[in-house]
Amino acid sequence: MAGADKSQKTEKPTAKRLREAREKGQIARSPELTAWIGMLVASQMVRLTVVHGAKTFGSMFESMGNAIASPDTAGANRFAVDAMMKGAILIAPLLLTLMAVTIVVALSQVGLKPSLKRLKPDFSRLNAFKGMKRLVSAQAYWEVGKSLLKVAVLVAVVWPAVATAAHTFTTSGADSFNEIAAIGGATALLILRNVSIAALVIASADYIVQRRRVMKDVRMTKQEVKEEWRQNEGNPEIRQAIRSRQAAISRNRMIGLVSSADVVVVNPTHYSVALKYDAAKGAPQVVAKGAGVLAARIRREADKYGVPIVAEPVLTRTLYSSCEVGTFIPVELYEVVAHLLAFVFSLRAKGRASGYHEMPAPAPAF
Repeated sequence: MAGADKSQKTEKPTAKRLREAREKGQIARSPELTAWIGMLVASQMVRLTVVHGAKTFGSMFESMGNAIASPDTAGANRFAVDAMMKGAILIAPLLLTLMAVTIVVALSQVGLKPSLKRLKPDFSRLNAFKGMKRLVSAQAYWEVGKSLLKVAVLVAVVWPAVATAAHTFTTSGADSFNEIAAIGGATALLILRNVSIAALVIASADYIVQRRRVMKDVRMTKQEVKEEWRQNEGNPEIRQAIRSRQAAISRNRMIGLVSSADVVVVNPTHYSVALKYDAAKGAPQVVAKGAGVLAARIRREADKYGVPIVAEPVLTRTLYSSCEVGTFIPVELYEVVAHLLAFVFSLRAKGRASGYHEMPAPAPAF
């Protein structure tokens, strides 16, 4: 990708971009981290294995002596089976622990779904020009520096332990094989532990560098973030059109209910609220309401179907602000709405219900 494009990658990667990068194998990982953690655990497990092994081998040598003292096929078979069982029991904790540590550390880096795309042949890696660029890249310098640091740490850690062991050999007067083996084994385990700790620090730093490089590579431009948002959420224009269409359908459905209303109260021009009373439901219900253009449309629909239109500004504003379409009027408005319906029903009895009407008297206070 061009440098200009890289300079535009100012946004943190989204969850989708990180998931795609993981699927492509573009994740931070350090094989050395797994190896050196395993070595550190092994240095401690070997010590425990040797301590328990001394008792186990003592018991095995005793069984061997008994088998030699009384040689027979059955006794030899029993000794062989017993020796293999004890050996397996002795070495099993070491092997199982190393296996568990290796799996846990590896999964902590690559996750439960490791990508196999890195195993596919990539012929672009055979490009000589790109190969030369990689030789002088920051990553190449880091690898060289890391190798030199490993050598320096190895010398700094191993040399004191070796010097101490040499001094111990020359001053302790150890002359038996067991003493020499004990000093040599302790020194080897000490070196293994110290080297593992030092190398683990370097591997941890390497993992941090790898992670920072990967996170830098997967950063996104503002345009990429916007495009992904559009893909996930949909085009804003389309969503706006859908919402507008849904609102229009809802308004048309509401306007269609005006024809079944018993009365439309108005403000007289700014607000309109259509009410329908069904004795079975117990209270009048708001079937339509609107302001401005929608209020005018409700009035036209009421006039078209002969629904009485009554001017009652205070009641209209109260109904408009306190009731939603499809809800029943609140209890505190029962009295004034009952007065309104009584007026409408009296007009209907006289055959003069349709059209515009003024209430003959103020509605009761509420």
